[in-house]
Amino acid sequence: MSNRELRQYLSENRNDEEKFSQALELLMNRKTESFKYPPPSEMKREEIEAIFQAKLNQKQ
Repeated sequence: MSNRELRQYLSENRNDEEKFSQALELLMNRKTESFKYPPPSEMKREEIEAIFQAKLNQKQ
């Protein structure tokens, strides 16, 4: 099941605590990016813009 399908499954089963918990755990375990950015209030505007631009370029 792809991440997109898993998110859809989460949406469809949000009222079933057991199914939702299992699916959410699976989705969170797939998360590969472990780098955490500091809060935006602690960053310069240029740094934030550079992060967004890099993410946009990855999608293209």
